[in-house]
Formats: sequence, C-alpha cells, structure tokens
Amino acid sequence: MKTIYSKALAVLIMFYTSVLSAATNEFVAEIVNLDIETGEVTMLYMHMEEMDFRLAYDVHIRLANGEKGAVANLRKGNQITAAGDPDKKVIYAIRIHN
Repeated sequence: MKTIYSKALAVLIMFYTSVLSAATNEFVAEIVNLDIETGEVTMLYMHMEEMDFRLAYDVHIRLANGEKGAVANLRKGNQITAAGDPDKKVIYAIRIHN
C-alpha cells in the first residue's frame, strides 16, 4: 500500500513540474539594447529578429565562469542563452557566454 502512494506521489510531482515548465523555452540570443531601470532588454532572438523582452523580477543570471551574476553584468553585444516565454516576452534565466 505504501508503494502505491509513493508511486502516485511521484507521478503527481512529475506532472506538476512538466506543467510549470511547459511555457518555458530556451533560446540563444544577442543583447542589442538594455534598459536596467525598466528591466527591458532588446535581443536579436535566435539570430533572426529583434524582440523586446521584460526581465522577470527574480531573473537568475550566470556569468561565463559559472558565478552568479546580476542585471548590471549584462552588456550590449553579449551572447546569451535565455530561458523564458517568447509569447509573454518574459525572461526567467540568462547564461552569459562572453
């Protein structure tokens, strides 16, 4: 009986995490313009078109050396990998490559 509950709980947890990350995409971009005050960034999205995104309040930023970063570390021309929702135009996490 205990194993049935643990398996059901595991399935429920997997379903919940898949629903939470369903609208999150990961994409490569280049920062074209950045406004730190408003938290808006213009990116060359997938190296094809420029799109405006809003940084989430708790955006996670990682530097090229793996250390935690901040919005102040973002610069025009940075090559990044971003995790966000292109439909809502919100960025949740950024990994800076250069």
